[in-house]
Amino acid sequence: MNRRNFLRTTGAFSLPALLSNGLAADPAGFFTQFINPDSDKVLVLIRLSGGNDGLNTVIGLDQLDNLTQMRENVVLAQNNTLALNSTTALHGAMGSMRDLFNENKLGIVQAVGYPNQNRSHFRSTDIWSSGSEANEYLTTGWLGRYLELDHASFPDGYPNSEFPAPLAMTMGNVVSATCQGSQSNLSVVVNNPFNYLYIAPGGDTALPNTRYGTEVDFVRDLIGQSNAYGSIVQDSANAGNTLATNYTNGSLSNQLRNIATLISGGLQTKVYVATLGGFDTHSAQVAGSGRLGGRHGELMAELSDSIKAFTDDLELLGVGDRVLGLTFSEFGRRIRSNQSGGTDHGDAGPLFLFGNCVAPGILGDSPTIDTAVDQTTGVAYQYDFRDVYGSVLVDWFEVPTTTVQTLFGNSFTYLPIANGCANSLDVVINDTAAIGLEDVIEYVWTTRAERDNRGFTVERSEDGRHFRPIARVAANANAAGEGNYKIVDRNVVKDRLYYYRLVAEDFDGTLTTSSVQTARLRGSRLGEWSVGLPRPNPVTPDTYVKAYAPADGTADWEIIDAGGHRVRTGSQLLYGGQDNRIALNAHGLTPGNYVWRLRTADGHGFARKVIVGGVRG
Repeated sequence: MNRRNFLRTTGAFSLPALLSNGLAADPAGFFTQFINPDSDKVLVLIRLSGGNDGLNTVIGLDQLDNLTQMRENVVLAQNNTLALNSTTALHGAMGSMRDLFNENKLGIVQAVGYPNQNRSHFRSTDIWSSGSEANEYLTTGWLGRYLELDHASFPDGYPNSEFPAPLAMTMGNVVSATCQGSQSNLSVVVNNPFNYLYIAPGGDTALPNTRYGTEVDFVRDLIGQSNAYGSIVQDSANAGNTLATNYTNGSLSNQLRNIATLISGGLQTKVYVATLGGFDTHSAQVAGSGRLGGRHGELMAELSDSIKAFTDDLELLGVGDRVLGLTFSEFGRRIRSNQSGGTDHGDAGPLFLFGNCVAPGILGDSPTIDTAVDQTTGVAYQYDFRDVYGSVLVDWFEVPTTTVQTLFGNSFTYLPIANGCANSLDVVINDTAAIGLEDVIEYVWTTRAERDNRGFTVERSEDGRHFRPIARVAANANAAGEGNYKIVDRNVVKDRLYYYRLVAEDFDGTLTTSSVQTARLRGSRLGEWSVGLPRPNPVTPDTYVKAYAPADGTADWEIIDAGGHRVRTGSQLLYGGQDNRIALNAHGLTPGNYVWRLRTADGHGFARKVIVGGVRG
């Protein structure tokens, strides 16, 4: 067995098994390379293992009526949600994260996923770990590839005087493939940083000059590295501190408390990974008359309270500006609930970013809930998870965009993730939104407490980093309470993502900058399939459905009656890169409710409810 195969076959099992109560040199963390060498920034990842139900986590108030129809046995009533703005709320058990949102320390990215979502826990986790396409199989993790740019010889010669601490660390004892490199995993697992398990190195007996001797010598080296890292970790834990008193007794709180202790103790590790499990909620997802209880409610409370305690702790320890946090899950859940009071494996879901220096606010729109979808439909993705990962590298660790592109096959769209550390705002901006229409993009915002406000400047960017002013709006003299504003950007084209932000200026020259919002013209989002609703509906002879196709091709359509019978069929040539109108052809049908389905040559399917003759139901 050669050295590379030995690492691949033993790295995920041998040392973690030996060190079940302590430290292992092979996990699921991240990196310390190509980062600004003077930077002391830290990234904390929290994996929500099992597939979190994003529709019951970040609730679209503007979609709640339709959502109630789709999941009547699990949906939260509006009075059991915590409003963030007029269109979006959090699960009612997430009061701590609502507080972070109000403190400008929480960012939400809506509907994060990838094309052709795989609904297997194992395969989708592989995709998120490797940064691959759904049909691409990579043996390296996306951060493993990145780490190897600066640490190609790892584990040989590590730790050393330049990198005495682990490059990355996973809390617990489960190894992830995220940091898997071409030869080894570039991370360590720590279960208890105060009590690592020392392993006897096996002596210094001379070894035979054989393959067996080479492999035994390599194991001795790994054990030596584990012991060396263990001493460093334990020393940092003993030197560190924790000051927050609002941690819970749950597993995530314990992991985050240990991370805060290690950071305050001076450990130079740049990336930590924590895990909260139990999100595979196929049954009994909710409980109680308000549906705030049940397994999902307990998980939401643990997630929210633990992140708030961790953020408070970092602030008390004086290191709050150094840490950025990110949550992720392998997929969301389906739009329709099941008959067991739960939800099944779905597609996209929301991500949270937290910390003093996060770009606060909500990126993206509430997922559209169409009441005509079938039992298998999940949430369509708005943002690719690789763009979130890559933007963290760009914003937080100052990684060049060209380097990020190499990690993801040169496919990368920047998203605003971190934009400077939290500060007090002279003009309070309640909400901003960029809305892509057919030919224009509307940018709207609301404010409160506009005392001494000189006015607003709306800025736009084509890359998310370099902004220029496009409109100047005078302050509303009557907006001592709440102000409502809107501008229309007509200088936009299809197939391009635009970034908008708002700058408010006080009379003393103080500037307040909002979080960044993104928008595309309708039909051009991500270059993926997009199918609208029938218009008008109930149908007339002129009713049509608008479909955006990424490439030229033919799609088949059919109309199904309430009894499941196919009553109309046809096909349509669609032109790529533009919106296409498909005539509904429902004339002559008996009044009632129908489903119109579109199936594309590349396997996509869409369903829309059709009403004939004014009958509703």
